[in-house]
Amino acid sequence: MKKTFFFFLAITICSLSSSAQIYSDNQTTSVTEQVLKELNRERSLLSQNLEFRIKEIDSKINSLDESIQNTNSASEKVEKLLERVKYLEERQEEIDKNAISVYKYNYSSAVLNLASMEREIKPLNLFNASREFYSTLDAVSNPMNYEGYQEWFGKFKQYIAEEQEDNARLQALNHMLQVTGDLAKGTPFTGMFAGSLFDGISQFIGSLNRRDRELREQSIKMLKLTTSISQFTHDKDLIETEWEAINKSLNELKELQNKAMEDNLVEMLGISKKEFNERFTDETDAKKRTQYILDISKIAENKIVEERNSNPENWKQEYHDQMLRVQNLKIRFGMLTFRILENLSKYEKLIQKYQNDPFLKDEMKNLKLKLDLVRNSFESTFNPQEYIKASNEMYIVE
Repeated sequence: MKKTFFFFLAITICSLSSSAQIYSDNQTTSVTEQVLKELNRERSLLSQNLEFRIKEIDSKINSLDESIQNTNSASEKVEKLLERVKYLEERQEEIDKNAISVYKYNYSSAVLNLASMEREIKPLNLFNASREFYSTLDAVSNPMNYEGYQEWFGKFKQYIAEEQEDNARLQALNHMLQVTGDLAKGTPFTGMFAGSLFDGISQFIGSLNRRDRELREQSIKMLKLTTSISQFTHDKDLIETEWEAINKSLNELKELQNKAMEDNLVEMLGISKKEFNERFTDETDAKKRTQYILDISKIAENKIVEERNSNPENWKQEYHDQMLRVQNLKIRFGMLTFRILENLSKYEKLIQKYQNDPFLKDEMKNLKLKLDLVRNSFESTFNPQEYIKASNEMYIVE
């Protein structure tokens, strides 16, 4: 049974949440972006205030340095040195505040981007569009869908039945027809089967005499049609093997994302997956989702402060590792979209290759329309270059 990539894509993404809602306007991404934009605005204001405070302290330290250099009083020097130490401590506190501010934003960004990955692609819409495209692909590969072929094939099968007893090659072809199934159900014209079929049709044509001129001409036409369909199916199958590799990569990413969700939301932030699904994944009210995302960001920020207070020496490492982990996930997911678009482009080349074939040109026009729907649906959701660029820029550098 033929399994298309986009069927796997739909199942894979939807399995992240059994009842996930898919929105045509990609609302989830906009919610996350809006929250991160607001968090960054708040962080920028705080950073500006911290920078001003550090400059103010530096000015006082410089002033003290001049006073220390110019005074001859030992007691005054000691007093000013103590004051200088106090300002240096204040300066370090401000630097620490900035580091905490940066980590609060960056870890919030990691958590929110991780959460939104579940709905950053519209798999159901994409799958619905692609099903018609792939059914059209199957139809092109089925010769029984072409005018006159089914009636002619009945005559050809009758010839095989009558002549196979003394012809080993026809016996083999008849056996393969029985094993592979009815051609009307879409048995592909590839491999050994195609070779045996071509040989059988050639024998059939050779057996026809002048009185069967009309059937002979029809058989030659059907042989040409069968050849075109066989080559088209072969080229199509080469493209579709890449979907298996893409689907494998997507499944791996899904597992990594699920693990990252478990480690960050459940283990580190104490948010149950059930609550997350109810208040974010399955929530249809954009305002409620926005508020929940804000709540999660505050939990993440508080966790950073809590860790800083309880583990002042090594508080950054675990969160830094998690941030890199999420960023790598998003970059890999973005690279996967490149592969998807590249494979869709191969279908365009396939259509171009056969668009002038007298037997397939009408089917290629129809197939092109269906492919455009799939590609447009995908591109309206994803811009791989922008996605990877955003993934590389999702954190603020201290």
